[in-house]
Amino acid sequence: MFAGQRPFALSAFGESSGPAAWRTSPSYGVVAGKAIPPAIERWEYRRAGAENVVEVKGASHIVMISNPKVVERLIEQAAEENR
Repeated sequence: MFAGQRPFALSAFGESSGPAAWRTSPSYGVVAGKAIPPAIERWEYRRAGAENVVEVKGASHIVMISNPKVVERLIEQAAEENR
């Protein structure tokens, strides 16, 4: 994953990102509970009005690598519900 990422541009510090997408787009989430405490993740998803939130106990902070099937099912659900 590191090899595929690129550094962010310095201009990102001075440019507006525009309106928050979570205010107008459906949100879904996975609570992994490693890098961010689960209670905070849950609060963030409630704030975003998430349609569905899946909790994966003991997942790594890179949940799409440690639990790809869980993430895949959630993406498929989101795609199906938002056609």
